[in-house]
Amino acid sequence: MTRRRALLWILLLISATMALPLIKWVIFVVRRPNLGKLKELEPLIDELVDTIIPITDSPGAKEAGVGRFVVGKVMFFMDRSAQNFFIDGLEEVNRMSFKHYGKAFAKCTLEQRLDTLNDLENRELILHPLLMKVKYKLFGFPFISYLKAYTIEGYCTSELGATRCLNYQAVPLNYQPCIPIEPGQRSWATK
Repeated sequence: MTRRRALLWILLLISATMALPLIKWVIFVVRRPNLGKLKELEPLIDELVDTIIPITDSPGAKEAGVGRFVVGKVMFFMDRSAQNFFIDGLEEVNRMSFKHYGKAFAKCTLEQRLDTLNDLENRELILHPLLMKVKYKLFGFPFISYLKAYTIEGYCTSELGATRCLNYQAVPLNYQPCIPIEPGQRSWATK
């Protein structure tokens, strides 16, 4: 084999390995997101947020209407590539659930749901930190990161979350920059 032919093969190999991520990135950026599919997947989002913040002595995220909040955030505040990534992440949750347990995510037990979400989160942690930064720059943050952040934001800003889980004062009497918290007191929602 000549040197020229060996260099050509090396160049082709490098091109082939770089082409797949590039094609995937172009598809996420150019492809128009199917927001109708997002509305169809709203019951799945309700089950996901209820798995993240379940009902305990305080109301759960599903009861607080966080699923609608997440759908609104995805529809109106995400760019096109992040919307595609989020919708594909929702479909991946169902695929993983069918693959591991043979049923939809909504029909799984709480332990199976938690295992599925942990698998999704652990899948993102296997890359080298430098590669993770490049992936975040090209594709945005992983689906599970968006889901957790929007769930917490939606729950803490909902009426049920702010009044029954956090300590909420609708009209504070005066500004106090540092207020100690007594034992057993909930965290402040407004200060």
